Amino acid sequence: MKKIISAFLACAVMALSLAGCGGSASSSAPAAGSASSAGGSTAGTATTVSWWMDPQNMASNQVKSFSEHKGWQLYEKNVGVDIDWQEPASGQSAEQFNLIVATSDLPDIMYYSWATSYPGGPDAAIADGKIVALNDYIEEYAPNFSAYLDAHPDVRQEITTDSGNIYCFPGVYTYTSQDSDVWQGTIDREPYEESFIGLVVRKDLLDKAGLDIPVTLDDWYEALVAFKDMGIKYPLSCQAMMLTMAQCFSSAYDITVPVVGYDIGNTAFALKDDGSIFYGPAQDSYKEYLAFMNKLYSEGLLDPDFMVQDRTNVQSKVINGEVGAWVEMMPTGLGNLRRQVLADDPNSEFYPVGVLNPVLEEGQQLVYKQGNAAYIGSGAAITTSCEDIATACRVLDYGWSEEGNRILNWGIEGESYEFVDGWPKLTDSIVNNDQGIAPSEAFGVYRNLNGPYPMDHSQRLESKRDYTLQEGEVDENLKSLDLWSSSANGTVRAGLPSTTMLTEESAEYANAYNELSTYAAEMFSKFVMGNESLDNFAKYQDNLKALGLDTVLQLQTTALERYNSRVQ
Repeated sequence: MKKIISAFLACAVMALSLAGCGGSASSSAPAAGSASSAGGSTAGTATTVSWWMDPQNMASNQVKSFSEHKGWQLYEKNVGVDIDWQEPASGQSAEQFNLIVATSDLPDIMYYSWATSYPGGPDAAIADGKIVALNDYIEEYAPNFSAYLDAHPDVRQEITTDSGNIYCFPGVYTYTSQDSDVWQGTIDREPYEESFIGLVVRKDLLDKAGLDIPVTLDDWYEALVAFKDMGIKYPLSCQAMMLTMAQCFSSAYDITVPVVGYDIGNTAFALKDDGSIFYGPAQDSYKEYLAFMNKLYSEGLLDPDFMVQDRTNVQSKVINGEVGAWVEMMPTGLGNLRRQVLADDPNSEFYPVGVLNPVLEEGQQLVYKQGNAAYIGSGAAITTSCEDIATACRVLDYGWSEEGNRILNWGIEGESYEFVDGWPKLTDSIVNNDQGIAPSEAFGVYRNLNGPYPMDHSQRLESKRDYTLQEGEVDENLKSLDLWSSSANGTVRAGLPSTTMLTEESAEYANAYNELSTYAAEMFSKFVMGNESLDNFAKYQDNLKALGLDTVLQLQTTALERYNSRVQ
């Protein structure tokens, strides 16, 4: 597994400098696995544990609480411990997390993004007496989890702090190896960087124009011009956030760009072949990318509302037949859009397909692409309020066992899934359920969406499959995801590994990066929309340096060095 796994670093730094929960962060972290960080006994006799987790980690609107979830119900029964679920109200998880960790009475287990949400990060949470360093407990009380870390040391590196503390049971995306003919179990599945967003084009319009699927930037320009000539109002429509998240068009210039309006994954930064860090919006080739986007905008090929509209606006235009190409995010699904169009016009030829990001010249290997890190950044920490650490470990460890992991990923064998030719598949009672709801919703009553265990990408694909297709029809949902995740779309995920700033570094970094990123975002829209001439690009680069670019890169480099030395 690649070591290029992201943490939401920009957000983390802002949290370090601005959040006020849990007391002040200590600048001296406790020794790895320090016994003084333990909260309670290791008797292993408790019959109930309290667990705080956002209900948005469930996969269906059919259940409102983890206590109603059939998978979790069986999980509790098998592990022999009742879980007292404590769930924040919808949209209030961040606020509730801050309020809870500011007290001395915490739930036994808390599943959240500790590295980015607690001021000072996990080491500070341990030093402040909020959570337990797990080093001394997992081998004895969590044998399945311990075995997984031995088999996948990169995951151990992600959840080990700069001081050597293992702080959580993480959520990890995993997938059966492409070399395997059979579905793989928990420990054999490899950590997986999931891509879920990319370019989509209407193949019916390409066919009408006599054009193939566009490959190069020139091909894309030709296709968009053809769409405009045939009366398509918005040849390319998108939300700026999704355009930049997918690294559309920018990857052709071997750079990464920040996600507009939501710097998720810190994708403005990436690693070069030599391991050094670069900031995409400061590179010379960024000017070429901006010039291409400005060309599309100025010629009426790019939707003029791309900076202000949301995903709903774009999809409304798509369904109304006004768009030739756009950026799509699963699990909405291309099949779902097509069904909506056909419902209004059964004779419509509307046929969208996912495509690879374009290249400058045919034969070019794209480097950077969108992707979720295998370690999703959230994990279940055991708090110092827990009176029986052994039991809490046992409850969490069951999700790393073969039996427990199947329950959380697939539900109940014979009810929600069955094995067909060695692969788990949804049962007919899920696909053709009596409630008349989508299979993904019916399946979500049994499977969990995200949590502190290896999440099987195969079940995520099953939930996104288009079950309305007739035999022989192509499932464009799954085909698109395969393309966007493929090496042809890029070999390196945009972003940085799970680095963290020290307490004494965080304020300096946050001040410099916030000014830098705000300025870069403002200039992106100005350059693309023609409100600022690209003749001023060199001046723009000078301004980035004046705002502290060198300081930001140096602090990032130092943090990366600490990250690389975490687990030797």
